Amino acid sequence: AAQPVPDGQDISEVRWGGGESIADVHQRMRTLVAELRTEFDADDEVALVSHGDALRVLLAVLEGRGHRDVDWSSFGTGAVHTTTLEDTPIEDPQGDDSLMARTVAAVQPASPDVLAEAQQRQAQLTKPPGSLGVLEVLGNRLAAMAGHCPAPIPEPAVIGLFAGDHGVCAQGVTPWPQEVTASMLLNIADGGAAINALARQVGATLLVTDVGVATDHPRHPAIRDRVVARGTRDFTVEPAMTRDEARAAVEVGIEAAEEAIAGGAGCLLTGEMGIGNTTPASALIAVFTDRRPALVTGRGAGADDKMLSHKTQVIERGLKLHKPDAGDPLGVLAAVGGLEHAALAGFILAGAAHRVPVILDGVIACSAACVAVALAPAARDYLISGHAGAEPGIRAAVQHLGLHPLVDLGMRLGESSGAAVALPMVQAAARIMAEMATFAEAGIRAGS
Repeated sequence: AAQPVPDGQDISEVRWGGGESIADVHQRMRTLVAELRTEFDADDEVALVSHGDALRVLLAVLEGRGHRDVDWSSFGTGAVHTTTLEDTPIEDPQGDDSLMARTVAAVQPASPDVLAEAQQRQAQLTKPPGSLGVLEVLGNRLAAMAGHCPAPIPEPAVIGLFAGDHGVCAQGVTPWPQEVTASMLLNIADGGAAINALARQVGATLLVTDVGVATDHPRHPAIRDRVVARGTRDFTVEPAMTRDEARAAVEVGIEAAEEAIAGGAGCLLTGEMGIGNTTPASALIAVFTDRRPALVTGRGAGADDKMLSHKTQVIERGLKLHKPDAGDPLGVLAAVGGLEHAALAGFILAGAAHRVPVILDGVIACSAACVAVALAPAARDYLISGHAGAEPGIRAAVQHLGLHPLVDLGMRLGESSGAAVALPMVQAAARIMAEMATFAEAGIRAGS
């Protein structure tokens, strides 16, 4: 329940149970309304049942009012209200001060009209219908993302790679020491990692950002310093981040994507580096897919059977402690997520806001995608699953997101390796649509 607002205090400064601000509650209700609008028609009557405070905020969202304009004068505890879900424009909950809120509000669905146009063109190309399989479906989706047919070739490609450390490593969830994060970050900056070789092979550029590495490392011209915190806290003891830290890390990712797109990027790839980061990834996926941790937790960077069992128990303890609510994506991220997971969520959101395709890598990226889609459901339209990978959380997440991995090579490295391998296929799908002749253009009589 809301606390009384002292005279002269800004409503934005009031905190609800669990530390949520009114702007946080407003954002959570925006997400709920977006989800409801995908399930019900605008003129359907729906019954909204909630405690009075949450219902007041929900009605403000439905009426297009911001968090400073909530009507606090009506409804009591356990109120019921019947209304429709007319598509009223929803005001940005935090005004121009929140980059995250502006970005979420800018995410619009891919064009269904252009998708239909692409499907029609695909059927006219000089090949048997369906003969190029998934590449045809992907080419159609790329056109819908871009909003015109055919889609531009998604190039140049930029890999947004974010590095961070994790307090939960104190629970012994990985065989690798935390200091390896900084060492590998420098290796990537020097061009010596697997992702560097793959990026060179596929012609992608790396944009490397330190968003939360715990250990000191030398400054490097190839590493962007955007540190929000020196690693997260141990989520079996306390929240991994504050809500403000989680939001700040999301905005680091947004800014990175904005920089890449302003520089001409036509495709974004997700990348990361962080010892122990599959543990928060599995926790996030468990929450958003509503699955038991044992079903979405894998070996990460080489956990044996004993460590895997312990890792799963650690995640279960964290979820029991915080009881994260999937309807509050930022709260989930703050409770059990990671700084690089948050930055990746922002990177995805900004790509979607600019109608730029985003190729997901492995389990870290997939967990971040779950967060991004919970914040802005239409962001799902701009996601491409690069690979299935060895981590069970990937399959659970892509199923939840309604995606289909392009390849399954048993990879489990991360860094963006799977996304980089998938990039040429994504580009080929667009090139097929753009450069193949139709039967009419080629003067060929199509078969019946």
